[in-house]
Formats: sequence, C-alpha cells, structure tokens
Amino acid sequence: MTLPDPDEPVFAPSGPDGESLRCLICDAVDEVTVAEVPSMAGSGTDTSARCTRCGSAETTDPIFGWHATPAIWPHPGEHHQP
Repeated sequence: MTLPDPDEPVFAPSGPDGESLRCLICDAVDEVTVAEVPSMAGSGTDTSARCTRCGSAETTDPIFGWHATPAIWPHPGEHHQP
C-alpha cells in the first residue's frame, strides 16, 4: 500500500455538470462536506472540505494557503474481499 501524497488534491469535480465532488482517495461522490467561514486572520475566508466516508480533507486560509490531509484508504484493519 502506498501512502497518499499530501501535495496532491484530495477532491475533484465530477459528473456531467462538474458540480459534484469526488474524493480521489476513496472514490466517494457527493460525500464531501464543504464549509466557508470568515478567516481567523481577519480578512478573506477560510474553507474546509472533508470526505464523510474516509476523512480526507482540504483546507485553505489567507495565511497558510492550501493544505491537504489525505486519509489512508482503506482504513488500517479493514479487510476487503476481491
């Protein structure tokens, strides 16, 4: 098993209209929760997107920029039948 790269995006547009989000770690579609709040830095907004299936996340803020936290998938200890 290879570890996900934290320098690569975790989510990508999906579907014919591109309005759905697909998790690139576990392939879930439309299981991404997105929140946008005023920035703690005092200007702009902070955004957070998190996959409810595997826990992968992307965040952005005016000070630190974009940051990905990919989950290990499948979760350790899970056994998937071929």
